[in-house]
Amino acid sequence: MSDKKREDWSGSDRRKSHRVDAQIALQLSSADETFPAESITTESINVGAEGVYCHVVHFIAPLTKLQIAMVLPVRNRRGQTKNEVVKTHGVVVRCQPAGGESGGYRIACFFTGMDPATRATLEDYVKQHVPVE
Repeated sequence: MSDKKREDWSGSDRRKSHRVDAQIALQLSSADETFPAESITTESINVGAEGVYCHVVHFIAPLTKLQIAMVLPVRNRRGQTKNEVVKTHGVVVRCQPAGGESGGYRIACFFTGMDPATRATLEDYVKQHVPVE
């Protein structure tokens, strides 16, 4: 589980579910007019059943509504991996400068309006990747 907190983060962790470090392909696009018309392709830093944390080049204001699409490599019961495309809505809850050489920003998005089947797929992915302690 990715419970690492940045040294400059003083907030409390309100997550109800595990997060796993994962580099998942993401596409972020507008859910309304407050976001640029083009979509942004990036990858996650970590993901959980409630949200995703990722790096973007441009500032995205907190409370911006997004459409989020991601490709999850989920193992079935026979151990075969299948790429599942998951689409949902989200809202930016945090946007902080990434610092370092990469520049840009790190944003945290909370998933909203996720249907039960999509949530189940995401929860399966997270369970399959939680490190054994």
